[in-house]
Amino acid sequence: MSLSIEWVGLACFRLWKNGRPWLVLDPYTPSAVGVGGPDTPFLQADQIIVSSLTDKGHSCIKIVEGNPPVINALDLSEGYQQAEIDGEPILTVKAAEAADHPEGADDNALFAFKAEDLWIVHMGDLGYGLTAEQLKPFIGHCDVLLAIVGEKLTLTLDELDPMIDILNPRWILPMHYYLPPIDGGMTPLDGFLKRHPQEPLFFVRHHTISLPILSVNNHRPTVVVLEPSGYQ
Repeated sequence: MSLSIEWVGLACFRLWKNGRPWLVLDPYTPSAVGVGGPDTPFLQADQIIVSSLTDKGHSCIKIVEGNPPVINALDLSEGYQQAEIDGEPILTVKAAEAADHPEGADDNALFAFKAEDLWIVHMGDLGYGLTAEQLKPFIGHCDVLLAIVGEKLTLTLDELDPMIDILNPRWILPMHYYLPPIDGGMTPLDGFLKRHPQEPLFFVRHHTISLPILSVNNHRPTVVVLEPSGYQ
């Protein structure tokens, strides 16, 4: 059995199992985030998980071919839906966008699921830092952290750092940051990397990585930097 994670761009990832496109997370709307091209299907997967269905940057399910089933993590966090991945319940923490969001601070949810013995935590569109008590469902359930590092209309890096210490992931995959053609006033990746010089750093030079990979330092998470597959 093998698990691969592909960064499509922004907060969108696709997971592959045994060479098959399996799961898409938080698909973005190309025309809304400045990637270019029409908002037509260009991904394949068996299932989709979104942090909410209200944000164009996180919920464009139509870019996935074939109308696969959609799990709304916000509905899970509010008790309106139940869902499992590989026989394990999806864990959620309800949150919201930043209070100064010009379109209003819509609710969304962080979510975690287990795949091939690895717990993967997606931060959704989190707008502020969370405490250890709020993150309690994810403690001990975070091998891979898909971390927002762009700051604009999301949590700051000052707020992110203590969350990393609380969750204690083995690997961090940065997402949702300034990288042309996506701008939005976000912080570039270097802003995050300069704060974590002690963490092992792995530049993949590709959009996909197979996990697990060797941890260089068992006491610190390895930062894995992918190149987006979906930007034009």
